[in-house]
Amino acid sequence: MLRRWLLVFLVLTVFAACQPSDEVVVVPTLMVLPSPTITDTPTDTPIPTWTFTYTPSETPSDTPTFTLTPSNTPLPTRTFTPTFTPSFTATSTPTDTYTPTFTPSNTFTPSLTPSDTFTPTLTPTETMTPTPTPLAQIITFGASPTSATAGTLVRLAWTTVAEVVRIEQLDQNGAITQTFPPQPATGTLMVVVPNTGRLVQYRLVALRAGAEVSQTIPVTIICAAGWFFGDQYAPPGTGCPGSAALVGQGAFQRFERGMMIYVNANGLNRIYGLQNDGSRYVALTNGWDGITVRNDPAPDGRFIPEQMFNWAYYNTLAPIGSWNSAIGWGTSAIDLNNRIIQWEGPVGGTGPFFIDAPNAEVYRFSGGDVGTWMRIK
Repeated sequence: MLRRWLLVFLVLTVFAACQPSDEVVVVPTLMVLPSPTITDTPTDTPIPTWTFTYTPSETPSDTPTFTLTPSNTPLPTRTFTPTFTPSFTATSTPTDTYTPTFTPSNTFTPSLTPSDTFTPTLTPTETMTPTPTPLAQIITFGASPTSATAGTLVRLAWTTVAEVVRIEQLDQNGAITQTFPPQPATGTLMVVVPNTGRLVQYRLVALRAGAEVSQTIPVTIICAAGWFFGDQYAPPGTGCPGSAALVGQGAFQRFERGMMIYVNANGLNRIYGLQNDGSRYVALTNGWDGITVRNDPAPDGRFIPEQMFNWAYYNTLAPIGSWNSAIGWGTSAIDLNNRIIQWEGPVGGTGPFFIDAPNAEVYRFSGGDVGTWMRIK
């Protein structure tokens, strides 16, 4: 009876181990039972291991026959590996083959134009500045005519944005020679063309709010007569001749440190004594009687002053001291050829004038009876 229960226990144990399970079943180690007392006759073969043999009875029954033969081989350890079987299989069958094509709508080409490059700059803090008064402006300024004879009138006209204007007359070198009274912002002014060269300039100065702006226009001076020695030799700033050149009785004598020139053109009857020191001259009215001459002996190789020059030499003074101390003795005899004289202004006036000399020399005198001289040719 004990053997039958033991057999049933083993069968149930094996059956339970064969059932599927999510857990690993650990088969317990067989317990070694004490040797029972068996009434059956044992076999002659010793049993190394427990062997249970089920011997069915001759009476058939529903109980199956199991033969359990334990061995010394340990039972394998059951390892459960989960397997996922999807409940459905998705099949994707494309109906059309789509090949994407990228067509850009616009082509962007970067430009290297510097204006597209942003360069940050420091911006100063803005401050409120009162609106300044507009500066003076010269809209128009002109002269009519732009070429005129010395002594004639020229009309100046202007339009400005200014509080007041002034007009200045300049010589051809830009030096101011005359300033006219203040004029209105828009107006005209008649001016007399001076005899100060071949060019005169008029400068308009417009003033507003303490600031000024200016504009200059030139007027060409037309000379009614030319210089007898050639206009190209006239010094800068020389005006027009007041008249044609005068030719008359003359004389010339050169001295050690100067010279003397006599001109009797148009009844002038004048003696000009020139000394080298300081380029000074003195103009004298001729007082010689035509006969009297002082004959002080001159050093060897020198000449005494002759005719009217002899009278002036001993009876008048040089710009500085006596003529003998100023210009010395003559270095040549007197030349009695005619002389030419021409003034910038009126004949015999106080303006500059020119006199010729032997060897095509020309001398300019500053004007008046006392002044300075210079050789221009």
